[in-house]
Amino acid sequence: MIRREDEGNSDSTQNLGVSGPETYENVWGEPSTSNRNTSSMDEDENAVSDSDDDYIPHFDDNGSTHAMFPLHRTRASQEVLIQQQDGVGGGSGLDMDIITGWLYNGPLQRAKYEDFSTIDWIYDNTKARHSKSELRARAQDKGRMGQLEVILDASKSWAVLLAVGVSMGLIATCISVSSQWLIDIKNGHCRTGFYLNRRFCCLNADDMCLDWVSWSEHLRVHWRWLDWLLQYLVFIFDAILFAGLSTYLVTEYAPYAAGQGIAEIKTIMSGFMMRKFLGLRTLGVKCVGVVLAVASGLSLGKEGTMVHIACCCCNVYTRMFSRIRGNEVKRRELLSAASAAGISVAFGSPIAGVLFSLEQVSYYFPAKTMWRSLFCAAVAAMTLKFFNPFRNGKLVSFQVTYDRTWDLFELWFFVAIGVICGVVGTFQNRLALYLMQYRQRSMLKNFARGEVVVVALATAVISYLSVYLRADTVTLVSNLFTECTVQDTDGLCSRKDRAGNIFSLVLTSAIRVVLTSVACGLAVPAGMFMPSMGAGASIGRAFGMVVQTLYENHPTWRLFAACKPDVPCITPGVYALVGAASMLASTTRMTVTVVVIMFELSDALIYVLPIMLAVTVSKSIADSIDKDGYFEGIISLNGYPFLSMDQEYVLQGTSDELMVRASEMSVIGAHDETLRGMAEMLETSPYSGFPVVKSKSTMSIAGYISRSDLQMIVDRALLSSVYSDASTCCFLSCPQDSSDFARNMVDFRPWVDQTPITIYHNTDLNVVADTFRQLGLRYVLVTHFGILLGIITKKDIVRAVRMQSRNNYGRPSLVSLISRSSLTRRWTGSPRTHSGQPS
Repeated sequence: MIRREDEGNSDSTQNLGVSGPETYENVWGEPSTSNRNTSSMDEDENAVSDSDDDYIPHFDDNGSTHAMFPLHRTRASQEVLIQQQDGVGGGSGLDMDIITGWLYNGPLQRAKYEDFSTIDWIYDNTKARHSKSELRARAQDKGRMGQLEVILDASKSWAVLLAVGVSMGLIATCISVSSQWLIDIKNGHCRTGFYLNRRFCCLNADDMCLDWVSWSEHLRVHWRWLDWLLQYLVFIFDAILFAGLSTYLVTEYAPYAAGQGIAEIKTIMSGFMMRKFLGLRTLGVKCVGVVLAVASGLSLGKEGTMVHIACCCCNVYTRMFSRIRGNEVKRRELLSAASAAGISVAFGSPIAGVLFSLEQVSYYFPAKTMWRSLFCAAVAAMTLKFFNPFRNGKLVSFQVTYDRTWDLFELWFFVAIGVICGVVGTFQNRLALYLMQYRQRSMLKNFARGEVVVVALATAVISYLSVYLRADTVTLVSNLFTECTVQDTDGLCSRKDRAGNIFSLVLTSAIRVVLTSVACGLAVPAGMFMPSMGAGASIGRAFGMVVQTLYENHPTWRLFAACKPDVPCITPGVYALVGAASMLASTTRMTVTVVVIMFELSDALIYVLPIMLAVTVSKSIADSIDKDGYFEGIISLNGYPFLSMDQEYVLQGTSDELMVRASEMSVIGAHDETLRGMAEMLETSPYSGFPVVKSKSTMSIAGYISRSDLQMIVDRALLSSVYSDASTCCFLSCPQDSSDFARNMVDFRPWVDQTPITIYHNTDLNVVADTFRQLGLRYVLVTHFGILLGIITKKDIVRAVRMQSRNNYGRPSLVSLISRSSLTRRWTGSPRTHSGQPS
């Protein structure tokens, strides 16, 4: 039997009866509770779901009431309803129909989703289908005008994606140009225009650029040691300044802008609500903060943040259309498509953007979303091409091409690179997650800004001593990918100092892994795509240079029999490309997306097979050490209720072993409750929802009502002058006469789900988990011939999966030992809920 821990339940609109309100820790480790009232959520203008259409009742156009209801019930306007929600106008004669006046067989209604709750996929899908059916029915009556209405309604989604694509092209251009200018300003400035970075300043220069001057030249410092010291101090000062400004913006104005954001987006796509995470303020701080963070020299990149920025743009634009704004499933379809634009502008790879949306981000990905993703990614790429921020006609600054092919014997070397990068990438993930959890549990969470400044100072002091670490990751990756020519005799292509370069590259990769692990989780907006690629490219380039040295010293070995004499046989730049792909695959666990990114960057399909082989080996090695990638590790660390669609769970037991029993829950009798009793139950019961039974003696299931819906109706009824504390609550059937008893009865039927998903008490847990994943459920009721036995929520399944993962670790490996104790501590020892209540 799977052991239960009464941990806080996050599904506040459907996951009921398990525990109190969920509380999560934000990026600083500070608690963020989900027990928020409706008024506080209404203040969030950038919420993921902020439409009042979810709970505003709609009456007949003529205002008449149905025959089954008493004629004395009057029609209430939406203005009166909103006033009642805000606590204004209580006691008016029009407030009768705020609670009553619904048809018994009318559609199910929902209150606004609360923060840190889970959406109802089935309800929102049904709502969207009904809305489309009604629109088409009206269109048939209106003729051509109706057809035009249908076309305009369908064009709203495309308009949003078009706006997202154009915005991402413009934003990516601004971020790339401004970040490069701040990076270059640490070394010098342009005489012809202080606002120009080095690339634009030297755009028309042939060999030497006289317009770009260093700070020591500007101050006319001629001593070599003083020149080096001055540049060193300016480098450190700028790093501290930029990092401090970035973390100040994040911590002061938009905490959700910190980090990469992809883990949270994956959780949001699965149906989780995180208000303000995709808001306008987060968007602004993310765009400005990532420029400062990258320019500070921290081992972070701007590419991963493009996904979060694209989703923020999409969320802001969807607020313009009420039909999309009021349906969370439709909104998530557009968010899935918008995420493709982020990867498209980050790597100049629109096809990889579509694959990234399908492989990594999307939880619900219908066929039409792929076409929308391609459209949004293509628009973003074309916009970026139009602005041409790098003035080279390319979508990214490190696109390279190779003229030489590869030989079969090199496949063994590519496999070796995949093995090395698989182990190193998993180590980086483990170390990064360990440090993140250490921040949350230590005093560092109270000194987020100071930690960023200290890390930036240490990074600048270390990085300036190495030419490979001093360069930004984009420049480093570009140089490592570049193929050596006959004229190249310096730097990486130098034969005399090849051993020193190999040692420097290996040391660079080791330091880069550590610095990236430390920087991940800081209070700055940045990602780890490009730093991981930089570490992998360093490993691959060093490995390629070793193979090149072996070939030059021993060309007659049987291993090199396929090489032609007097023709270069080994291309170290290709090995760097393979290493970057392998490292990125081991950290993110992406496969096809990484391959497409790399061959679009290299513009050479002949290297697809080596990249595919190395990526496959790297991911296999990483999966054998740890099943979770970087994003899944963050999800598990923060306790988000996420069930992966691409992982196979093998759970032991049946539903009756995992369920919360009916005796442990608060159950509502369909005809036995009063308004005072409901108010008291909401005050004393921390559960997120309540089953409705026909009678508490028989426990025969009649439906289910979420806490948010129940709270909304109780609050409005108590504000009304029609109802009193002793008013009877109607959940199943209401009397249709005009007696005072019927008139004072509070009608909860429109908010009761009278057809909840139920399972038999002996159902295998794997079937239950698949049901949750495929249908997007928040809860299922466990029954025996219609008798309520208990409930299983999404949080219960997530907990069971994590306990299974802990038990299936097996014998610990050397790499996993670094953070095994800390990552499993949350599930061992003295368990406690997120809200701090003991289990």
